[in-house]
Amino acid sequence: MIKELAYAKINLLLDVEKKRLDGYHDLKMIMIPIELHDELTFESHDTIVLDSNIDIDDNLVVKTVNLIKEKYNVKNGVKITLKKSIPIGAGLGGGSADVAATIRGLNILWNLNLEDQEMEELALSLGSDTLFCLYNKPAFVYGRGESMFHVDSPKIESIYLFPSKIHVSTKKVFQNHIISHRTRRFNRLYIKYLNHKYDSFFKKTYNHLLKTTLKCYPELKKHYKAIKRIDSSAFMTGSGSTFYILSFHKNDEHLREKFLNSGLEIIKTKPKM
Repeated sequence: MIKELAYAKINLLLDVEKKRLDGYHDLKMIMIPIELHDELTFESHDTIVLDSNIDIDDNLVVKTVNLIKEKYNVKNGVKITLKKSIPIGAGLGGGSADVAATIRGLNILWNLNLEDQEMEELALSLGSDTLFCLYNKPAFVYGRGESMFHVDSPKIESIYLFPSKIHVSTKKVFQNHIISHRTRRFNRLYIKYLNHKYDSFFKKTYNHLLKTTLKCYPELKKHYKAIKRIDSSAFMTGSGSTFYILSFHKNDEHLREKFLNSGLEIIKTKPKM
């Protein structure tokens, strides 16, 4: 039996640069993996079987299995047990993480001996965040997600996630997003990040998709405002619908007291080490 952990991610910075001719958007992002994860186990089987604790329409894990099986002419089957903990449609990269974990797991189970480049090509053919999820390291990611440069991670003690029951469609958000070139702050912030000037970085960081997401999903505004009342530095990851607050101190009792009184669902995690 092979076990792989599929780690979620958060965006510390997200800039939408332009729409491409192929319909995708060129992005510039700083992302870090977090300890929140799904768990996948892989066992030899005569057919393809997915046993998941959550029903997921058009499951990307099965799509990944079929692609690899066909591409490398694999005769064996596989039984995959998926234990999902990452909320679906939450901007945490759960689907991409599961795809990346499936590529890694099948490479071992089926003795494919794939080179890194081959796994990267598979990952990119199956999604935009999958290359990042393949390696689970802090990175500057740009383009559609096909280009990546690993970077350092700030010392973050805790990450408080505020998931919403609202399932956000990334496709819908991008279809409605209007690119504005009035505020081009990414390069300045990226330099601050590379130089470890994290205090000034986090004071100015942004997510270009925030306004569009709230416009597409007005019911999410109430959720966002409730979190902002706890801490004004609350930030959205991906295209939503999860917001998060970072704690840079071991002693954050003052935050926890506010959280307990908020009535909001909270997932406490930390950066993946």
